[in-house]
Order: sequence, then structure tokens, then C-alpha cells
Amino acid sequence: HTLNQIESDRNIEAGTLQAAAVVADSQTGEIHALVGGRKGRVDGFNRALNAERSVGSLIKPVVYLTAIESGMHLGTLIKDEPITIQPEFGDIWEPKNFNGEYTGELPMIRALAESSNLATVHLGMQVGLPLIQQRFRHLIGHVPQNQYPSFLLGAEALSPLAMLELYGNFASGGFRTPPKAVIAVLDERGQALTHHPFELQQTIESRHAATINRALEIAMAKGTGKSSPYARRGVAGKTGTSNDNRDSWFAGFDNSNVSVVWVGRDDNAVTGLTGASGALRIWNGIARQDGIDPLTHAPSADLVDIEFSSGLRANAECAEVVNVPI
Repeated sequence: HTLNQIESDRNIEAGTLQAAAVVADSQTGEIHALVGGRKGRVDGFNRALNAERSVGSLIKPVVYLTAIESGMHLGTLIKDEPITIQPEFGDIWEPKNFNGEYTGELPMIRALAESSNLATVHLGMQVGLPLIQQRFRHLIGHVPQNQYPSFLLGAEALSPLAMLELYGNFASGGFRTPPKAVIAVLDERGQALTHHPFELQQTIESRHAATINRALEIAMAKGTGKSSPYARRGVAGKTGTSNDNRDSWFAGFDNSNVSVVWVGRDDNAVTGLTGASGALRIWNGIARQDGIDPLTHAPSADLVDIEFSSGLRANAECAEVVNVPI
């Protein structure tokens, strides 16, 4: 139904969009729902498992996590200005922001929330692409195929299931819990024939996980996720849009569930959709049906109020204030 509405609203030819979604328990990785296509009950190609598409901005939290682990914080200022990169091999790369504009510099919290491409590339080059890719591999066990800086903006093809595993690290508070559809196989008497125990491996220090999760909560409330009616209800999430608006992504989580939604076309044609105008709208429907279990925050003496636009400590005159770990 939502795909029909999106096609109608955006003047897209009816029936041309496809979608996939996967929802799992945020703490155990147990899969609650997996839909592989527009007609969920039709057998055939399962896009949730097998469609590997450019993930766009869904990869950006890994860049910011690595920066935080390297000693930066959400108020740290980073450059938001044009950059030209000449790799040792390959073509010159000149990334652009989605709106074609830039601010000069902005704090990390705003750069992630608003999904600034230029700021993310500047930050990634400062932290180091090899370190970020090593971190990415540690989080989901996937060796990046793209060894160029465009990886920082998500020029890497992965499935919705793989992105669910990535965001599971955040949703669980810093643990890798590979998604699983089968917990145990029982015989006719209900006795376990085989059992699939939970795999739990800490991948992120709890304080760093809390920081990136707070940033993703602010990305919903004040950034690219703010169009959602659930944006300020205790949800963390990130929209993603691949080059030329071919793929629309959303990954989000509350206290109970982590979800990934993809919208695109099987022929990889341009859809004109961003993460917010496509995948996020489908996630809104999931949230409307299942409800929201708001994220809870452990009390911390390290939370401070900063100005969203500048990253400076906030005072009474500041217009937009966010409370973040420093």
C-alpha cells in the first residue's frame, strides 16, 4: 500500500518500485519479520537476503563511531567545504553535499544528523580510511570491496540483512549479535534436536555505543529523519540515499527492535527517492502497526547541553540545544 502511495505522490510509474524489509530483536538478533519483495508471499528472489545495493549514508555512523573512538566528541568541529581527492590509482573525486551547499564547518552531531557528505569525507580522511574499513569489518565481518574514499559515503553494495547486522551493533548497546531465523529445531515431542545459541561479542565500548546511539536519536529528531511522526518518540535511525537517487534506505531501532528497509528498482534505474521520501515512509507503517518502545538512557554525569548548529556549550540564549555525551 505504501509503495502505491509513494508512486502516486512522486509520479513514478505504478508497479515499478520494489522494497525489502527485515526486523529483528535488538538484543538477540532473532528475526521477527523478513519481507523480500513488494508481494511478500510470492516465491522467488528475496531482496532482503540477496539484493546487494549501494548503501549510501547508512554507512556514515561507522565513520563517526571511529572518530569518537579516536578521541573526538559530538561537539568537535569538522570542515564542511569542497574537497578534491586524487587517489594513487583511479579518477579524481569531488564529492558534493545533497543540496549543493556547504557551511564551512559544523559540529559532528549536526554533520551526522543532517548527513553532510563533505563533512563526512573530511572527517573520514582525517581519521583514516583504513581504520574505518577495519572497524566496519569488525562490526559485521564483511571485507569492504571498495578501497577508495567513496566508501565513506556508502559506495559499497550490501544486502538489507547485512545492514541489519551492522545496526544491531548499535541497537544492542555495542554487541554483535548475528541475525538468526531459527533458535531451535524440535521433534514431535517438543524436545530440542538442535539448538542455536545466542552469539554475543562486544564490538563497541558501552560509552561509545551510547554516544553514537544518542547521535542517531538526534538524527531522527532534528536531521534527515525528522519528517517521521515517530521522530521524537525515542527512536534512533539513519536514512540512506545512494548515488543518483537509485536506492532509498532507512535503518532504525528502539528499545526492542532494529529494522532495515530498502526501496529501489530491480533494474537499478533512478527512483528520485531519498531515504526519507521512500524507505522511511515504509518504516513509519511498521512503527504504526507495531508501536514504539522508546529508547532508555542510563543516567550519566557526562551529558552536556551543546548548541546543535555550533557544537559550543549551550547557554540560555541558544535556540537549538541538544543533550549529548562528551
